[in-house]
Amino acid sequence: MKKEIYIDAVKKMNCVLDLKRKVVGVRFLFTKEEFESAQAPRQNGKLTYCKMINRAMDGSQIKADFNNFGCFAAARVLGIVDLDDWYTSGHYYGKCGLYQDMPTAKEVTDNISKCNHKSYGVEIMPLEKFDIEPHVVIIATNTFNTMRFIQGHAYKYGTHKGYKFLGNQAMCAECTAHPYATNDINISLLCVGTRKSGFNDDEVGIGISFRKFLEVVDGLCKTVTPAEPNRRKKEIEEKLDEHGISDVSIIYDKNYGDGMHKHDFSYFKKRDED
Repeated sequence: MKKEIYIDAVKKMNCVLDLKRKVVGVRFLFTKEEFESAQAPRQNGKLTYCKMINRAMDGSQIKADFNNFGCFAAARVLGIVDLDDWYTSGHYYGKCGLYQDMPTAKEVTDNISKCNHKSYGVEIMPLEKFDIEPHVVIIATNTFNTMRFIQGHAYKYGTHKGYKFLGNQAMCAECTAHPYATNDINISLLCVGTRKSGFNDDEVGIGISFRKFLEVVDGLCKTVTPAEPNRRKKEIEEKLDEHGISDVSIIYDKNYGDGMHKHDFSYFKKRDED
């Protein structure tokens, strides 16, 4: 796929939504050779995966292998290290205090999304910087923008029944492993580790497979007319014009709520009269 296609998608998304952070891509690097040839510079020292994502959302480009991971929880679910008995038995979370007992911790451990692969490392950077398609796209934003993005997904795919979150392993499991494993979308309410890594209290995470991200951006654009008021339509149109984007159609004085209730009332009134 030509790079211009996803650069265009990022531009459209930033016109339709008021994003404060960059849209980030994540690419799994499965061999040492693939890692060495990846375009991003290697991370110096150790960082949590959440912090890597945070820095990429500020514009940084990072590639990291096992030696750069400061969080074993993330390294496990991303396939950087193997699952060990201490983790799979439930002891890892059984000792942390998040869950009332070992059976609960074991159930949570079993159901945290994990990549069923062995990966040498990951490459993380703003989506528009990738020369090779990433596997997953991650967004951190407010609840309004999340709502609009989900409306874009629903426009294309209808009701999504596979959301999975529990306030734990947000960026690694909920925003990366789950979208990758399901080839779909997920929402995360983030977690304590993510908040400590620089994410704000009012932010929500979205993870989605790369190809579906492109489709959802199209759905996002197509729902501007039914979802947005005239004031926001004008702001969006001005930003689209500023970026030279002419293939997003916006109709003023038209919203999915306009006249809908009147139609309902008239229907029931006519039914009652009949």
